[in-house]
Amino acid sequence: MARLYYEHGLTHAEIASMLDVSRIKVTRMLADARRRGIVEITVHSDERPFADLEEALVERFGLRSAWVSPSGGADDDRAAASLALSGADALGAVLPRARRVAVGLSRSVAASIAQLRPLELPELEILPLAGSRAGRANGADPHELVTSLAHVTGGTPFHLPAPLIAAGPDAAAAVREDPDARAVLEAAAAADVLVVGVGGNQRAAQALRRWITESEFEALRDLGAVGDVSARFFDADGDTVRGEVDERVVGLTLDELRAIDVRVAMAGGPEKRDALFTALSCGLVNVVVTDVDSAVDLLERTAPDARSA
Repeated sequence: MARLYYEHGLTHAEIASMLDVSRIKVTRMLADARRRGIVEITVHSDERPFADLEEALVERFGLRSAWVSPSGGADDDRAAASLALSGADALGAVLPRARRVAVGLSRSVAASIAQLRPLELPELEILPLAGSRAGRANGADPHELVTSLAHVTGGTPFHLPAPLIAAGPDAAAAVREDPDARAVLEAAAAADVLVVGVGGNQRAAQALRRWITESEFEALRDLGAVGDVSARFFDADGDTVRGEVDERVVGLTLDELRAIDVRVAMAGGPEKRDALFTALSCGLVNVVVTDVDSAVDLLERTAPDARSA
């Protein structure tokens, strides 16, 4: 089907008739061919379809840059795929100028790395900003993201032998004091690029449910949490939500994240907008990758002036 459509120029209807299948099946198979890499399409242009929204986001929130992708309507998978493509474009722009990058827990970041074209960055050091979950791999843990990004860039990966959230505050403190863990976290804090996802407060992210119960998540909301970055929860002012959950996290603090020069956040969809708005308004991040509907929503909101990025 791919050869008939892309090489021979047949229409969907002609292919369906020739192969005795429905036009809907042709459409689905051609889309699947692109997802699986059977077909690769390259657009030779620097023009970006939502440049006006990106410029407005940069001006409104004092950002370094912004990337906006199509929202996808009711098709969540298509929206996520589009966000990943824009995320890959953002990574392709910021990583060549980086010496050291710290990455956090995020499915959006994982999907963006998967779409990133190979880069030759052998001097790049890639570090997790927090620990990872045990058990079956899900592709979104900092440990896995470090490995994936090193594979596509040729950079050097560093691993943090620790859980993202320890069993208790004392256990977390002990891990953070371990010389190997401390060395990795100190190196991550010295990164010049940060790449993270932003979690909302409507429900605990799948990756966090192993450690944070629904009752604990409800308590975080009661304390004012609007979102999180790698389990560091923040309120509407961008301040850390203190408590036992925060004390159990093995990773960089929000203040340490803010100290990194270039801070990229990837997040889209209605559930993430409150958290993303706060992250932008309070200067937690200064580069954003999001979707059209979220960008419009962010620009229509009223808020105090964003802190200097």
